[in-house]
Amino acid sequence: MLTIFDSSHIPTNRCVTGHRGCRTHTGFFLGGGEARRVQHEIISLINRRFRFAWLIGQWARHEGVIKNRRVA
Repeated sequence: MLTIFDSSHIPTNRCVTGHRGCRTHTGFFLGGGEARRVQHEIISLINRRFRFAWLIGQWARHEGVIKNRRVA
């Protein structure tokens, strides 16, 4: 028997590509919501990459300061 320890083990619709890209039982098309969600994810990914690059730069700057302290 499979033991589920937390909610991350439960598969959800987030695992299914484009699960909001079809008509619902009410007949409304949710493609616009899906497009907004994808756009939001793209923006979030770009922001994460910029933050990661900034953190690398800050760490390199910190290492440079430490090296200069040891030399002086």
